[in-house]
Order: sequence, then C-alpha cells, then structure tokens
Amino acid sequence: MRITASEAYQLLLKDVVCSVEDWNRPENRWVKHCVYVGEAAGRIAECLGVDSDFAKALGYVHDIGRKVSHPRHVIEGYSYLMKLGLDEMAGSCLTHSFIDNDIHLTAGGPLRTDTEAFVAPYLNSHPATIYDNIVQLCDLFCLETGFTTIEKRMLDISLRKGVYDNSKDHFEHVLKLKKRIEDEMGCSLYSLFPEIPENDRNQIKDNRQKLMLLLEKPPVKTK
Repeated sequence: MRITASEAYQLLLKDVVCSVEDWNRPENRWVKHCVYVGEAAGRIAECLGVDSDFAKALGYVHDIGRKVSHPRHVIEGYSYLMKLGLDEMAGSCLTHSFIDNDIHLTAGGPLRTDTEAFVAPYLNSHPATIYDNIVQLCDLFCLETGFTTIEKRMLDISLRKGVYDNSKDHFEHVLKLKKRIEDEMGCSLYSLFPEIPENDRNQIKDNRQKLMLLLEKPPVKTK
C-alpha cells in the first residue's frame, strides 16, 4: 500500500513536530533533512517521467525511524511503516543508505551487527528500483538547511566520520549513479536545484579533489 506525498509529510511530522518550537529543536534537524530529500526526489522523478508524488513520499519517510531510535533508524523505520501496512514504502528505510542496494556501498563506516543482519538479506533480494536510486542520491545532497552538492556533503561526512575500506568505492559509485540519472534526465542534476548556494557550486571541483585525496589515506582501523 502507498500513501500520497501529503499524507507521508503528515506522517513524518506526527508526534514529533507539533509547533514552531518543535520544528526548531536541534534534535529534530533530521525532519528538515527528510523534507528536503522529499522535495528533491519529487523534482528528479518528474524530470525522469516517473511517479513524482510517490518519489516525494519516499523521500519524506526514508528516515522516519529516527522517531524511535537514531542508531537503529533503518530497522525501526521499516518496522514502523510495515505496521501501518505501507509495505510498498517501508523498503526505502532500508535501501536509502546503500547505493544500488549494495550493502558495501554506504558511508560512515561499518554497520551495527544487528543492522547488517537485518538489512543485508533484504538488499540481496530486492534489486534497486529507480525510486531507490533517486532517494539514495537525494540523501547525499540534502541537508537540514537545504540543498548542497554531493561533493560538499560527502567531504563533510568523510571528515566527520572517517575513511574506511569501502569509502572510495562508495564515492565512485555515487558519481556513477549521479551520471546515470543525469543521462536519463538529459540535464545536470544541479540544474534542477537553483537553491544550491553559489559558493557550494564554485567549490565542486575543489571539494572533489579534497575528497579524493582524503579517500587515498589509510582507512580507519575497524575491529
């Protein structure tokens, strides 16, 4: 079952944002991120000629598990939507962080053991759809403050969370996904988002070079 983007937006806010004060709470920054991912997903889907309302709805709810637990948000989000009968949308909670639904193509280091045990079988049995790819891409250039570039966002993630064995491969596949979607749209991804600050646009090449240099460093040791 699906719900509309408007219904998904209301579900995102339910029990979390009930006032202006709630909207501006630091702990609710993830809600703003979800709103921007939804808006971005809708634009890209419209340009691709696929269901933009469905894409927007998936963007709104992709991190909805953060209502329950930030560390376990992918599992909690999936369970939350499944309990509501939204099985057609619940998968986005599991797939949004993994490029092309590949468990190894994610950012920020190794997964929690319980998360990987839950997510890996789902990814292995569900090839990525165009909607999965759209949300995966949008998750990497939408901040809680608005749209930026993938290069800036991924440089920031790598500086904050470290570089791991899979980090370079992940970034290279992100760029491949971006190009694939741009080829299908027939235009630059960033041309759809004039709100991206000019300074971020001007630093695309520089941020990409900084990121590639960072990704060439020895990875963080993990147990």
